[in-house]
Amino acid sequence: MSQVEREYVISLDRALLAAKYRRTEKVVQMVRRFVARHMRAKPESVKLDPSLNELIWSKGIQAKWRRIKVKVSKEEEVYRVLPS
Repeated sequence: MSQVEREYVISLDRALLAAKYRRTEKVVQMVRRFVARHMRAKPESVKLDPSLNELIWSKGIQAKWRRIKVKVSKEEEVYRVLPS
């Protein structure tokens, strides 16, 4: 089976509308939903790489992310999201 890889730049401006103590959690949810929508997958099958998770949390829980560049690869029925 062929492996699919794509790169996306995800806009995260709406995360700033969340409460300060929930912004990073919101960013993680937004990345999952974005990948699920664009790769036509279920959100449960989207797995964030630990390095991407560390990158997102590196600014703390009140992070003011604007955008993030990710690489998505499909392996069987699992979608891996890596930082670019």
